[in-house]
Amino acid sequence: MNVTRGMRWLFGAAFVILLAGCGSDGDINISADDNSTVNNPPDGGGGSNNPCAAYIDPDTGATVQGSFDGTNCTYDTAFVGETNPLTVDVTIPLISGVHIFQDTLQVGVNVDGTDPSIVPPSSGQGPKLTIEPGNTLVWSDSTDYLLINRGSQIIANGSAGAPITFTGFLDAVTGTADPEAVQLWGGVVINGNGITNKCSDDQRATNSCNVLSEGKPSNYGGSDNADNSGVLRYVVVKHTGFEVVSGDELNGVTFNTVGSGTVVENLEAYSTFDDGIEFFGGAVEVNNFVALYVRDDSIDYADGWVGSVNRALVIHSGTNRANRCIEADNQGSDFTAQPLTDPVITNMTCIVSNIDNDIGDSEGVLLRRGVASQIQDSLIYDGYGVAKGRSGNECFEADDTETLDLMQDGTTSMTSTMDICEEAIQGSQEPLPNGDSVQEWVLNTGTNGTYPGNTNNVIQTDSTLSTEVLGGSTCYYSSELLDVDDNIIGSYYVDPMGTQVDVPSVNGSIIGAASESTDFTQNWTFGLDDLWFVNPDGSCATP
Repeated sequence: MNVTRGMRWLFGAAFVILLAGCGSDGDINISADDNSTVNNPPDGGGGSNNPCAAYIDPDTGATVQGSFDGTNCTYDTAFVGETNPLTVDVTIPLISGVHIFQDTLQVGVNVDGTDPSIVPPSSGQGPKLTIEPGNTLVWSDSTDYLLINRGSQIIANGSAGAPITFTGFLDAVTGTADPEAVQLWGGVVINGNGITNKCSDDQRATNSCNVLSEGKPSNYGGSDNADNSGVLRYVVVKHTGFEVVSGDELNGVTFNTVGSGTVVENLEAYSTFDDGIEFFGGAVEVNNFVALYVRDDSIDYADGWVGSVNRALVIHSGTNRANRCIEADNQGSDFTAQPLTDPVITNMTCIVSNIDNDIGDSEGVLLRRGVASQIQDSLIYDGYGVAKGRSGNECFEADDTETLDLMQDGTTSMTSTMDICEEAIQGSQEPLPNGDSVQEWVLNTGTNGTYPGNTNNVIQTDSTLSTEVLGGSTCYYSSELLDVDDNIIGSYYVDPMGTQVDVPSVNGSIIGAASESTDFTQNWTFGLDDLWFVNPDGSCATP
């Protein structure tokens, strides 16, 4: 996505109104083009040379290697599979083609707890899968996926110029996949040794915490929230979510008790059938996340996760289904389970479509089942859906007494966050136990309690008002709602009466996911090139 500075588009607090000001029909037009820049070698080897990944079988001493057709490497079940996991370190070398897997790429042996004498390996004790930057890994069967078991590690250390892509055969090889296709393959599952509130202290102390994962049988859980499952850096995960077992679809990436020692930076989930990323316990932190066209929840967490998502750009599809930007639970069967699910979500831009669908409507944030959360410097916006004539769905909702208790006592907080939606707060929302409404909690205007953690929040139910973007752009309405200047810290809101309300950033940067000078999406993401709607001459582009 190499663009001139004049074409740059603002993802932060102000950016979301830009299309309407430019005469757009109200939906964001995502491109199906790959915007990443990858410097592959010219041929990766050929002739009698086989550049495909190889390893020495520890049982037979024989060399096991993928087959090379002159362009692509193919790995059958004899190389790796659900019943033939990798047990030694393997490196996937960079080639000009793609690496095709004909079975599940399972790294490490699963420990299910049936034999109490077998203890799950600790961080780094299992095999390591290293994927060189710029590679594309492809799964030919929709039921297969990438599984990293406890103690094993994935080192997918890409770069902005050489991202790593995981996708399906119809996308990368035949080129016949629809841009919004889903379920071409399973997805990525990482099992860690971190803490889940589905296990007791006694189970953790005796190494007998073995929670069954979604997907084909594998287990996770332990006592080490600093566990290290490797690196995901500049990684794009596309077209996932096949129902690998009946009634169970996988996510883009599933983090099962993954610890804080794992590095996750610059990760994109594109066109997934289930969730974009989902956390079941653990403490892993995700920095710089993009979720485009996720058909269920873009960010989903539960079971004692205490990590963070720092900078997240979430855009729902304008044609296909989507559910929530965030769906958050403590634990489904025990709302008060400990340790409490209590992450930090910072600098999220959530763009909903307002489309109603069979799994739940396109909405903003749902906190329920006793969850706690800290939401900071974020923006939730429904203006594109409203411009298409779709009534707004709720952009913030909090359910269940246990959840409301944590809001009332300050365990949960919202700071410097803008909720710009027709139905900013769910209409039939239960009040807090003290009688204050959820809106009064957000704005800290309650008559029965005070919420000092909630400062500088904005609720605006007229999402058709617009703004100047990138100071000097002509793409704005005269009725100003938000304004972000690239050279200042924070944002401000101008209400319909013309009163300016400052919205300073908690972390001294911006509100929302990115600004012109802090755009983490350039060069490596998929499908974002048509989000830049200011022409080089400063005129409005029509998407």
